[in-house]
Amino acid sequence: MKESLTPEKIQKDFSTGDLSKENAAELLISLIESSDNAEIRVDSIKALEKINFQNENIFKILENYLISDENAVIRASVASYIIENFPEDGLSAFRWVIQHEDSPLVMKIFFDAIEKLGNPQLKLIEKDLTNWIDKYATKIGIVPREAIFFLDLEACFAKGKRKYKIDPIFYKHFEKLSNIKNGEPWLVIKNKHVNVLNLNYFTWKWVKENSDIVNSLYKFKYLDAYFNSLNKYNINDKDFFEIPNSIGKLTYLKKLTLMRNRLQKIPESLGALNSLKELDLSYNNFYEIPQIIGGLNSLEKLNLKGNKIQKIPDSLRLFLDSLENFIY
Repeated sequence: MKESLTPEKIQKDFSTGDLSKENAAELLISLIESSDNAEIRVDSIKALEKINFQNENIFKILENYLISDENAVIRASVASYIIENFPEDGLSAFRWVIQHEDSPLVMKIFFDAIEKLGNPQLKLIEKDLTNWIDKYATKIGIVPREAIFFLDLEACFAKGKRKYKIDPIFYKHFEKLSNIKNGEPWLVIKNKHVNVLNLNYFTWKWVKENSDIVNSLYKFKYLDAYFNSLNKYNINDKDFFEIPNSIGKLTYLKKLTLMRNRLQKIPESLGALNSLKELDLSYNNFYEIPQIIGGLNSLEKLNLKGNKIQKIPDSLRLFLDSLENFIY
């Protein structure tokens, strides 16, 4: 039985010398062009990068996918490849994408690249990205620095989805929705800064995926009970959430609730939230108290109820004893 052609096999045959670099690249390009399976196409793009074969023809093929492919997952993979391998040749395409792209998966690639790579060629599109995030932030009603967090959150919602459009206006709904009628909203913005964030990733995701009924949710007195009735937020075993590192940009945040997110860790950047007074990490999957919490100098209330924490570490005992309210 003839072994099927896969990115893994092509890469293996190249590594053993059974395929030349040129032939391996040609086969991978053929998979990218002919396969209906997005996972195979993405793996082919990654394999193409690993064999390190670069020429003008490959750039032109990938540039076309960056601009015109219908699948945002593919466009994001191609964007990453071109940024890493053809940053100067890709400038014109980058500018076009920044002006027309509607997927957070792709836009996140550009903002991450500017922040992490320090490539001098990419500095030439920094102004384009600044203009983009300014407009995005204005639609949400916050400062551009904090808008990066919401772009990253949108990328979480869009993960694996070929068609998911950025919709900053939708966050106006989260400023109105609350778990208890007339209670504190999921999102509170004051003076263009996020002050309160009641984020349950699974409920926020569900609301965004069912935007046609969002207005009907306002009538519920106990919205959290409604979501509990939806088969525990419709969570499956493969669905998970990690807090974006950019949460550290929300430096005006006073209250952060991350209840029932199945979290096992929090990013180090959370330690930058110097204005944070209340932190609710209840009903997650923490086995120990995150050390970074000890650096939150303004913290007054901490809720860790419903986790798997067995003891309080000595390094945090004095800090936790100093809190006005500590539950675990």
